Amino acid sequence: MKKLLGILLVVALAYSGHAQTADKAYLLNTRTIGVGTPSIKATRDFWKRAGEGKNEQWYQLSQGGLLAVYTEKGIRGRYFYDKSGYWVYSIRQYSEKQLPADIRKLVRSTYFDYSIGWVQEINQRNDLVYVVHIEDEKKWRDLIVADGEITVWKEFDK
Repeated sequence: MKKLLGILLVVALAYSGHAQTADKAYLLNTRTIGVGTPSIKATRDFWKRAGEGKNEQWYQLSQGGLLAVYTEKGIRGRYFYDKSGYWVYSIRQYSEKQLPADIRKLVRSTYFDYSIGWVQEINQRNDLVYVVHIEDEKKWRDLIVADGEITVWKEFDK
């Protein structure tokens, strides 16, 4: 139960952090990203985690951190770094096609009347959490899938 509360906190922070950065971030020129040690460290880490050649765009956050954003083959990735250039967390958003088979099977077997709309994969340190948006004719649900367990996070009537 304690771990589930921690995971919910990570998810909530990821959502609130993204909402706050959207209006307080500004795009960095690709030539200025390599000026300081934190940006070099963040760039190298991003290439190690996501791969090179992603055509990522870098944003300077108001808290002093960095944000790398890319879109490739239907996957939208956002990687957040602190002001020292260390990776904090990442969010990848994609469709049901890119969802790992075991997670898809778990959601489909539990909510077989629902269709999967989108997925957000949130990775912070060693915690990997999936937020899966499902819907049927009457409801929308956002599920949190972590450690083989499903928790209903939000539920809306249409």
